[in-house]
Amino acid sequence: MGLTIADNYYLKAKGAMSGWCSDWEEVCEALNYALSYDENHCASLCLLGEIYDKHLSMPEKAFECFDKVIAIDTYYKEVYVVYITALIQNNQLDRATKLIAFAINIQHIVKAEIYRLSSCIEEIKGNYNICIRSLKKAKKHCYNDDDFYFLIEEEKRIKKKKALDKPKKKKKKSKKKKKK
Repeated sequence: MGLTIADNYYLKAKGAMSGWCSDWEEVCEALNYALSYDENHCASLCLLGEIYDKHLSMPEKAFECFDKVIAIDTYYKEVYVVYITALIQNNQLDRATKLIAFAINIQHIVKAEIYRLSSCIEEIKGNYNICIRSLKKAKKHCYNDDDFYFLIEEEKRIKKKKALDKPKKKKKKSKKKKKK
């Protein structure tokens, strides 16, 4: 079994999009070819959704692409992190929370990333204790040092934010009588 034509064009689009100097003409052309060969190609739809959200500021079209991917293949795990991230960035926190609850049970999904995204939602809501718990869960499911270090730094950052919310205790001034 080899790569399909849609797979080849998807990889071409993904390659043209890598780095900071993307060849957008090539990305669009390759992505259109991939979807013309297979309109239900999950990877291509997911990439199209990312482009709609990140580069064209069209989140509703992006959500349509992501929803279509999930309708086609519920177990296409790559869509969940991208979709949840887009929902969070577009302040769709309730929707993102529901998707996290669904995604966390999908076999072979990167749970560390899902828990990290859950912590982002809790941070936005100001629930710093729950946020820290989510980061600890993420660390338990983390399998490389770079990601683990990043999660440690996130936890430190959240603890600093949490400390900002604590009311400062007023120091009592001692009332010593001055002797004349």
